[in-house]
Amino acid sequence: SRRMSLVVVGINHHTAPVEIRERLAFAEREVAEILVDMRELEDISEAAVLSTCNRTEAYVAVSQNAVNPDLALQAFLAERHGFSPEDFAGHFYCYREGAAANHLFSVAAGIDSMILGEPDIQRQVKQSLELAQSAKSAGTLLNRLFQDALVAGKRARSETGIARGSFSVGAAAVELATQIFGESLAGNTVLVLGAGKMSEVTARHLQARGAPAVLVANRTFEKAQQLAEQWGGRACHFDELPMSLLTADIVVCSTAAPHPVVTYKLIKEAMRARHNRPLFLIDIAVPRDVESQVDELDNVYLYNIDHLQQLVAGARQARASEVARAREIVEAGVVEYLRWQRSLQVSPLVVAVRQKLDAIRLGELARMRTRLPGLTDKEWRVIEAGMQGTTNKIAHTAIAAIKASAGSDHAGLDGIRNAFGLDDVDPATQTGSVLPDADVRESLGQ
Repeated sequence: SRRMSLVVVGINHHTAPVEIRERLAFAEREVAEILVDMRELEDISEAAVLSTCNRTEAYVAVSQNAVNPDLALQAFLAERHGFSPEDFAGHFYCYREGAAANHLFSVAAGIDSMILGEPDIQRQVKQSLELAQSAKSAGTLLNRLFQDALVAGKRARSETGIARGSFSVGAAAVELATQIFGESLAGNTVLVLGAGKMSEVTARHLQARGAPAVLVANRTFEKAQQLAEQWGGRACHFDELPMSLLTADIVVCSTAAPHPVVTYKLIKEAMRARHNRPLFLIDIAVPRDVESQVDELDNVYLYNIDHLQQLVAGARQARASEVARAREIVEAGVVEYLRWQRSLQVSPLVVAVRQKLDAIRLGELARMRTRLPGLTDKEWRVIEAGMQGTTNKIAHTAIAAIKASAGSDHAGLDGIRNAFGLDDVDPATQTGSVLPDADVRESLGQ
């Protein structure tokens, strides 16, 4: 039997520091290939990957009799990056079925984020679904799961205050900068490395506090120029980095480079030429852009994405009641999703029971017609109605039993299949959108 079950395996900012998380980060361009390979793993029919600076997670639909699919996924994710699963011992989490759904819904709502209610995660969850759709690795279960999670996430944001006054990475970076340079950042030059969304938001925050000239360095010079124009700054080439570091006071690093681009040696030489004027580095990239030893240099202040987490803890505390309300919205969404999933699992059996009983009824009526040729139309209608009533009563009892067994008691469902001689009915077709039709939904009380 091919009943599918939902599983998520991942690592996030709650379970692992950035130096562990960065080892598992996937660049967007790698995801398509990973999804294809993930579906080749035994028992997996659907797959999606969510990789952000706070998390790397694999969502899969596995056949329900799969043995330890979580271990297979952990090994797959680790080995993909050239590590062994033991390197991440104690950092992985695994959720199944309802808990897995609850996890994604919470993620999409921003409840599970380092920065409560942050808006970027919605875009990332949506992108994760789109990547799975274009790799053809999202089927019935994951398509619905991700879409429902996005809807619930949107509701949680609009109907509660979790995102109001939300403390973003950009705002946290400004907070730190003012602790070093004073309330106004006027007179301090900002250098932005990497022209991604995060660096854009952070630079905008810094500018709002008065930090003037913005230098932008990016691997593709055109992208750097576009951003620099927006901010009235200027673009510089990556190889001008040593020069740029002489004028910059605040450096925001958010490149997609797989290895550090700002090295200890580079900063040490810059500090000598700057005569030790304070330098503030905000590394919001995962994998990290700045070698961690840089922090040992005098007058160099290095903060990574995890340092920013401590800053936002207070803001989270103040919104505990909003979080509780957001959780209620999430949980209601999960209940609906699971109900849909159960109806998907049993509706083919409901249809099959009805068809079997109809076939028996029509067969018996045809036999009676040949045996009782002299009956009037009126008498036939009475007999047909009686037969219909009988099969309806049997169907009603069977469907009630199917509903009672849905989602948990597979032995019960097997018993019903055997009783009606329906051994070949697969309760959950793997893919395709086998949505229960109106008749079946009515039978299932939906």
